[in-house]
Amino acid sequence: MPLRTLSARSALCAGLLVTAGCMVGPDPTSPNLVLPDSWHTDLVDGMEADAWSPHAWWRTFGDPLLDELIASAERNNLDLRIAESRIREARAAFGIAAADLFPQMSLDAASYYREGVPSNVQSVDTDEEYYSGTLDLGWEIDLWGRVRRSMQSAEYQVLAKIEDLRDALVSIRAEVARSYLEARSLQGQRAAILTEVDTRKKTLDLVQDQYKMGVTNELEVAQAQAQLADAMALLPSYEEEIADAVNRISILLGAAPGPLRDRIQDTFDPANPVPMPSETIAVGIPADTIRRRPDVRAAERSLMSAVADIGVAEAALYPTLKINGTGGFSSTSFRDWLDVNNLGSLIEIEVSWPFFTAGRLRSVVKARDEMAEQALLQYEQTVLGAIGEVENAIIAYASTIDERDRLQRAVDAYGNAERLALARYEAGRDDLQNLLTVERLALEAVQKLAQAEGQVASNVVGLYKALGGAWEIREDPTRTFADMPESEEERG
Repeated sequence: MPLRTLSARSALCAGLLVTAGCMVGPDPTSPNLVLPDSWHTDLVDGMEADAWSPHAWWRTFGDPLLDELIASAERNNLDLRIAESRIREARAAFGIAAADLFPQMSLDAASYYREGVPSNVQSVDTDEEYYSGTLDLGWEIDLWGRVRRSMQSAEYQVLAKIEDLRDALVSIRAEVARSYLEARSLQGQRAAILTEVDTRKKTLDLVQDQYKMGVTNELEVAQAQAQLADAMALLPSYEEEIADAVNRISILLGAAPGPLRDRIQDTFDPANPVPMPSETIAVGIPADTIRRRPDVRAAERSLMSAVADIGVAEAALYPTLKINGTGGFSSTSFRDWLDVNNLGSLIEIEVSWPFFTAGRLRSVVKARDEMAEQALLQYEQTVLGAIGEVENAIIAYASTIDERDRLQRAVDAYGNAERLALARYEAGRDDLQNLLTVERLALEAVQKLAQAEGQVASNVVGLYKALGGAWEIREDPTRTFADMPESEEERG
């Protein structure tokens, strides 16, 4: 029983309504912030103000094992895998939003109905048969851009999740490098203590020899033994701290703690305990450096998503136009079921306008405005935090460089003093106490120097991280984070 058939002209008109529809609400745009032209902190040797260019900064340390550990973390770190899953989730949400732009259709599969009439009602048994198959259609025309704004919001959420992944990548690389350099620094400190233990053993042997010859007394022997025991007592704590640092690396690599410890111990070089970068660090200028940080980029995209949501809320204030339709074949004879004369369809155009909602829809728009304002403030706060992080990283690097140089001079001076004190004690010109005091101070200086060298290397990592890391480096093109597109255009 056909009533009205959807013609090509009707479909064309509906398509024109879609293309002619406007988009209410503000357009998402990148915020404009005035950033300083230079860093407030003066740069020191090892830093330069050239434009920052992304590169695999960890390779400047010249340590193959560090390169291998970072590559392993990129492949296996669980936080990165979680971030990748969140990107896929956001892309699925974009697909959900985009689906509303198109007609929604459902098929009621061919059905058969038969009803039998008892013979006591009529003289003979009779059956009634009914065959049908229908297709239902529903389509809300996006007159005011509600769907397109929701697609914008979902797209920027995808881009924000991509930046979150890049930020996680920068952080994971930095944490692996820091933990590795910490382990090397601790190994260097432990090696310094072992060297001092050997020195104190020689001192004890000398005192014992002099005691046997009656030159010294039993008290000095006990003092030399106590000082040796003090140095040896420091070793277990370093073993514990080294194991802790190495286990942190294992967790970052998504591996069980333990096996890596032997390898790091076997590759330790006492002559060069803490690897240092082989080139200067180009810090660039704030206006360029800050905008390339993934956390700043993520905050910017979250802001643009929130702005797009305002348009979604505003579109709800205006009338909606929906096209509903149903059509199909129906017949009481299977033979004639698909005959064109048994084709029927019904088209319904529905217009609705929520002209009175007691202010609910207006309140939703206001809520979206405030959420966008919060996102803007969060973006500004992220930018300021990024500037502060870089400034602090520059200061930390400069101060530890100065501290390391001062400690190196102190270690050299104590080494000379230790040799002089030993010579004077052997010559009988000084008592043992002077030698023991110099040895204790020399050990403290050597420990502090090893700590400072580790801190310098760690602060290099911190500076690179503050500058935005190197998320552009594509270590493995098959990895999800390596091929993340910048925009919908790049996704094709």
